[in-house]
Amino acid sequence: MARLPYLEADQVAPEYRDMLKRNTNLHKLLVNSPDMARAFNGIGGYIRFKSKLNPRLRELAILQVGWLERSEYEFTHHVKIGKEFGVTDDDIAGLMAETEGKPLETRAARQSHSEGRP
Repeated sequence: MARLPYLEADQVAPEYRDMLKRNTNLHKLLVNSPDMARAFNGIGGYIRFKSKLNPRLRELAILQVGWLERSEYEFTHHVKIGKEFGVTDDDIAGLMAETEGKPLETRAARQSHSEGRP
């Protein structure tokens, strides 16, 4: 259960309703803090649509961190997105099992994740 309410469009000021175009619980939750939600949507949009990073590798990196953090929402959400960009079931199984050769593309994500910890 969320600690904050999932807001509907009629519960937020008109100037913030555009942030609820994607009818997801994440967006309904984030709009509790509209300025933060706007910033989050901006960086997310940049990473997804404007970054020069190969989209398949981007999704593998996100999946790797989601798996390391045991973030069910992030992982399952990006399994679906990853498949749109060429991530296969074998890639996902390899990532999860850390099988020979499969997770090599996500080594940087694992390293930055572990190096960022105190």
